[in-house]
Formats: sequence, C-alpha cells, structure tokens
Amino acid sequence: MKHLVFVLCLCCFIGCSSTQQTTDNSFPQLLTRTPLPIIPAAVSQPYFEMDMVLFILEDGSVNNIRLRKASGDAAWDSLAAASIRQWRFVPAHLENHPVSAWFRLRLMVRYANPQYLSLAEIMCPTKEKADSVYDALEKGEDFGELATLYSVAPSRERKGELGEVDINLYSENVCEVIKHLGVEEFTKPIKYGDLFAIFKRLKK
Repeated sequence: MKHLVFVLCLCCFIGCSSTQQTTDNSFPQLLTRTPLPIIPAAVSQPYFEMDMVLFILEDGSVNNIRLRKASGDAAWDSLAAASIRQWRFVPAHLENHPVSAWFRLRLMVRYANPQYLSLAEIMCPTKEKADSVYDALEKGEDFGELATLYSVAPSRERKGELGEVDINLYSENVCEVIKHLGVEEFTKPIKYGDLFAIFKRLKK
C-alpha cells in the first residue's frame, strides 16, 4: 500500500451559475483538503493525473464532482471522489460577491510521506486585525491568550491549538510557509480564504 499525500493543482475556471461574465480573479481557489485514500498496490506508476469537474457552492463546499480521468482503479476512484467532496475552496466571486461555479480541476498526483507538526492558529477577519495580533506576538504576548481573544475559528476554545496536523493537507502556499517554522516560531499573517491566519509550531 502506498501513501498518497501531495497533489499539484492545475485549475481551469469554467463558469458561474449566473450568465454574467466574471473577472479573471474570480475563480475558486483550493483552501483545505482531506487526505486521498491509500493507493492500492495494483497502481504501479509513480504519479498519475486526475481530471475532474467540480460544482463549488457559494460557501466553498463541493456540491458535485464528475471524474474525467483518475487512477483507473474504480474502487479507489470512488473513494477519492468522496474525499474530494470534503475539500474546501474559496468560492468564485462576481462583482465582489461569492457565486456558485463549475470548475475544472486537474491534479498531478504523486506519492509522499505525511509531514505532521503540532500547530496552533489564530484566524482574524481582517488584515488590520491580523497585523495588530502579529505586532502583539512580536512584543511577547501569549499566543494562546491572543487566540482566545481574537481568533474567529473554533480552535479559539482550545487557545488556538490544532494538535498534530499533516501540513500537506493545507494549500501549497500555506504548507510552504509552515514547514519552515522552528519550534515556538509563528508565521506572519497569511491570506487564508476570506480570513488572515497566523500559525505557530508548538512543542510535541
């Protein structure tokens, strides 16, 4: 059995449910993903392409998925489609308003080992608030207390703590920043959908 973690996304916007034209920057963007299932031994190639069309709702959830190309193993493809239904996207926007949209997604899938880190987060509704929280962290204020006070994520009830997280499940730009954190280090504010996130690597 082979562990499948990393996916490289190549995306193509098809169109929103409205008949109006959209701007170039309005297409959906991958935010978080659940793991794809373990690849069966019968799939021998080191990587393969998945090609699909998704219908992404205004809240960023996946409402429908049509696989055009996948591993060739029908059972795995079905499980993979179920997993992709749990992925979250920044929805397409039309005139600064979220809209439902059809979206073609091509994934070049390869094998990699999970990379687990103990993390905490602070999710802020605006860049100004995130910058203010970051300045407070730079001055030595406690991350957990700031998460409890200012984060809008459910993790604020746990002082922002997420536990052990496979960072490959974040979007590529977020993963790239997090993986370079040393223990007890935190990121600058990162655009995270409609929010701004600050992540901290904790001791295990």
